[in-house]
Amino acid sequence: MFPSVQSERDDARVGDAHRFASEVERLAVLAFGGGRPLRLDRITGSDRTGTAFAVVDAFGRFVDVGLHPGWWTALGPSGVASGLLEALSAARLKAAIVPLILRRLDYSKSPIDVMGQHTPGNDALLEGIAEARRSIDAEQVAARIVTGRHTLFRLHVRGGRIDRAEAAPGLTADDTDALVADAREALAGR
Repeated sequence: MFPSVQSERDDARVGDAHRFASEVERLAVLAFGGGRPLRLDRITGSDRTGTAFAVVDAFGRFVDVGLHPGWWTALGPSGVASGLLEALSAARLKAAIVPLILRRLDYSKSPIDVMGQHTPGNDALLEGIAEARRSIDAEQVAARIVTGRHTLFRLHVRGGRIDRAEAAPGLTADDTDALVADAREALAGR
């Protein structure tokens, strides 16, 4: 067996994503049948150790991050920043499969599908959003560093893309709360 296939089998996030997709499908079918509308405003993801987690909304926008007990042993100071980014990436991947599931089920109340509907003025609004995105990307091509107030977590960003993250040297397990607060501030403010 290829090493990458074996590592995927050993990764608990694969099972988590499968359970998430099944639950989204179940909730969409219920909503489609007249049940409660589908709400997916808190989608979680974790790093491969399960000690770093992130939360995004249905569009993959950052909501929160955190660390479970045991992160120091599992990730350590050198791996905690990349673990938080890995968790954010996992949450965003789960959010990305939601519209695919809803489209397959023909669930028309998806927030993504609503944005895609052609209503009067919607095309102009979408073009304005696209133009704003282009101008932001053009203005922010220079690399910059975003930190929280404690400067324990640093994001290296270029435009709207995160290149990497790092934790400050000298970080200790007692810095967990300040580190998480910094990560929240940096990710929310990028």
